[in-house]
Amino acid sequence: MDMELNPIGTVESVLTDLKAAPRQGDEGVPDAWLVFDSAVLDGLDGIRPGDEIIVITWLHLARRDAVRVDPRGEESRPEQGVFSTRSPHRPNPIGLHRVV
Repeated sequence: MDMELNPIGTVESVLTDLKAAPRQGDEGVPDAWLVFDSAVLDGLDGIRPGDEIIVITWLHLARRDAVRVDPRGEESRPEQGVFSTRSPHRPNPIGLHRVV
């Protein structure tokens, strides 16, 4: 089965290096902004400040060949299957983010 993914925007933040990114949302994550393509702006009508939405991202810097990883990147922890972790490195590097 083939799938096509069409980006409708980007995420902007002060983070520029994958290694500098916190592993969890409660570990000092800086603010980020969603920047939408002008062609989809009408689709945002009805979303208000403070609304909770789910954002799907494509983790473009992630490795696609990882099926086993050290949880949290710590080699002292036993390897696990990537789908039981929050690693961005996975065959389909899709991120789900609850945002307000």
